[in-house]
Amino acid sequence: MFTTDNIGSLGMASNPARQFKHLSTQCKIGYATVALFLVLWLLYTITTAIAYGTEMWWFSYFSVDYRLGFVRRGLAGEMLDLFPADHYFTGAWTLRCLVSALFVIGLTGVAWTVAVNGGRSERRLMLALLTPVLPFGFATAINGPHTDLLAATALAMFAVIIASAKAPRRIVVASASYGAVTAFLAFIHEAGPLLYSLGAVLAIVVLSAHSPIRVQRLSALLAVAPGLIVVLAVALIGRRGISSQLCALVPHKALNWPAAGNLSTDQVMRGQRFYVDYHDWVCRNIIDKLDQTPIDAAKYVASFGAVALIGSIALGIAIFAATIFSISSISGVPFGRFGRVLHSQILLVTLSAMLLLPIFATTTDWTRWWVKISFDVGIVYLLYASGQREASEPPTRLTRVLFAVGIVLFAAVPLGGIPNVGMPAPV
Repeated sequence: MFTTDNIGSLGMASNPARQFKHLSTQCKIGYATVALFLVLWLLYTITTAIAYGTEMWWFSYFSVDYRLGFVRRGLAGEMLDLFPADHYFTGAWTLRCLVSALFVIGLTGVAWTVAVNGGRSERRLMLALLTPVLPFGFATAINGPHTDLLAATALAMFAVIIASAKAPRRIVVASASYGAVTAFLAFIHEAGPLLYSLGAVLAIVVLSAHSPIRVQRLSALLAVAPGLIVVLAVALIGRRGISSQLCALVPHKALNWPAAGNLSTDQVMRGQRFYVDYHDWVCRNIIDKLDQTPIDAAKYVASFGAVALIGSIALGIAIFAATIFSISSISGVPFGRFGRVLHSQILLVTLSAMLLLPIFATTTDWTRWWVKISFDVGIVYLLYASGQREASEPPTRLTRVLFAVGIVLFAAVPLGGIPNVGMPAPV
């Protein structure tokens, strides 16, 4: 996505392929080492996720279906019903892994596009290698495979398509397709359209800035409206008052849930387990929430107190700031320039951002929602920055240092999996 104001500088920097080809052997070995580190880190993340036994939570997303009528997230349970009844937990494990795998694939698509968008260069390679360890990266897919990640995957692929789309017709068709997919996925997790509408609008406004204003507005409408219609339908006509009946359909099985036994990290890593009945846990912590009205949910959020909520949002804002700072520092593209592109459609951007307010008002995972905001803005910023002239310029020594430090810190402290601060895990 090069325009007349982002033509590369003179010399080697103006020829990204040549610049990349002339990397020293030492640099090539260094980047190969980083790639190997990322593979080993991903394997370690998967291993520790299994050791911590968080499957109780992720299985619960598939615990409700449509046998008792139209209920929130019922389509997720219908997916689980595709498996034989005696393979309930095998099916739940398969779907849990599928959510993680699809998001990893979607984020890999973003990283690959960033690496080759506008030609290969060292800065683009850095951005591509950084993408998996950003707070919304692979660790989030493994440690926090909430089913809304299916909608996040759709957004990642949508942004990649828009980044390469030139014809207005293709942009409109891609937006309509994304809107239809998001509407379908809202039956699995109704928060998807609210969480990722901001990202969709940013992708349209920033990555298709060359298209006419009317095309951008139509595309935004097609991308956002279908999902919002489903969300309203779920809120208005979704059945309530049947949690006890839904509970009766959940099977019994003892599953590992270390949080209930207050096990330390050392105990978990040494193989100690604490088992809780799946049926009882889901009925106690998940299904009863289906009976809540929006007002009930808001009161539940308020019951956690200002200290916990402010702490959660403060950590979330810090995660967002660290994400944007990392992308800006490594790409060399100022975030202010990215922001100025939004001015032409500031009303659309503002309205899409406001769709996040109901999520904050009715749920407690405030840190997690800021990770989603980081994802919305981050993937679009990555794709935008990779097409700017600075991404073709050789990195400074400081940039390389920041890249190395960022890779290590983000990998060592996967903050993207933290839902909130100061709020106890459900037991």
